Amino acid sequence: MVHIMRFARIAVLACSLFALAARMAAAEFKTMAGDVYNGEVSSIDKDGLVIRLAEGGFSPRIDWPKFSEDTLKELATNPKAKRFVEPLLDIPAVEVARKEAKTIPIKNVERVPLPQTNHGLIAALTAPNGLILLGALYLANLYAAFEIARFKWRSVPLVCGLSAILPVVGPLLFLATPKYVPEEQVNATEAALAESVLTAPSQPSAPAAAPGASGLGMTRGQSAAAASDALPKVFRRGETTFNRRFFETQFPTFFRVVSSEADKDLVIEVDCGKHKIVASRISRISGTEIHFKTATAAEVGTEFPAIVEVKLRHKDA
Repeated sequence: MVHIMRFARIAVLACSLFALAARMAAAEFKTMAGDVYNGEVSSIDKDGLVIRLAEGGFSPRIDWPKFSEDTLKELATNPKAKRFVEPLLDIPAVEVARKEAKTIPIKNVERVPLPQTNHGLIAALTAPNGLILLGALYLANLYAAFEIARFKWRSVPLVCGLSAILPVVGPLLFLATPKYVPEEQVNATEAALAESVLTAPSQPSAPAAAPGASGLGMTRGQSAAAASDALPKVFRRGETTFNRRFFETQFPTFFRVVSSEADKDLVIEVDCGKHKIVASRISRISGTEIHFKTATAAEVGTEFPAIVEVKLRHKDA
């Protein structure tokens, strides 16, 4: 009995396949361009379909999108062609409406309650992190006051104490005030610079300019004419260190834009080994090089290591 049932099922399946093959054998394949092919399916793959024509021969391989809608629906019944045809078929309006009508239910979820906090600048600054930031800014304020006091030659306790009471405002007040230099120190520095001009040529550079001197090292009352009776004045490498401080202390009047009546006939002769520079004024200077203005108003620069000798003399000597 079991064998009879299996045989019946096989027979029914064979009849179905035979009917499908017979239907496909007599099928009519239409394209979107209006071409009609009568025959049966010969080859199916992802690139298209080849038809065995009823009158003999084979059709060229036809791409799936070239078939008409009715032909694609017929081909969809073929198990081999179904997976290639289904993406090209139009979705029925009923199915589209059913998909559009389908809604996704939205469920309420439990949310973690946020802590109740005060918002604003004051609340942020009174928080632990805000207090740490304020403490760091306060210490930076005191350190800035300490550095300003040293730079301006002011009393460190005074500046730091006022900055502790008035943060930010205190340092700014002292930073805006001029630098304080005691009068007795100014007088002592001027006397030392005047004495350095009259020293022997072999003496190294004069003492450093006082903090009250200008940015180019010029001091009040200093004049190169004070040593006019000892000209020429010669400085040689090995006996003197040529750097920015040397020129600022030994030749302060040469930084002026307009020379005084007593200094207008003096020049600086700089021997750089390969060439010499005869300058009437020092136009600019940095930590590594110096630039001179010659008698022809030309600017010539050189680096300090290249200088071999510096001579202060009369322009006609």
